[in-house]
Amino acid sequence: MMFAMPLYEVRYNDWEQWQEISEIELMDGLYKIYKKVTPAIKKMIRGEKIVTPEAVYRLKLKGGGHSEIPTT
Repeated sequence: MMFAMPLYEVRYNDWEQWQEISEIELMDGLYKIYKKVTPAIKKMIRGEKIVTPEAVYRLKLKGGGHSEIPTT
């Protein structure tokens, strides 16, 4: 059985477009703010966007859509 790796996107404050980023880039960006990234990633899995002073991060679903997972 194969599992797909999650894909992440970022939109920097001065950009209009979302850009796909690697998990390492995501971890680096979140670590600068949160130090413990697990709670932030859990929020992303629940469909929330993570807003930092430099950028907004979100989980990208397979097929090109972004995360809109219901939280209930």
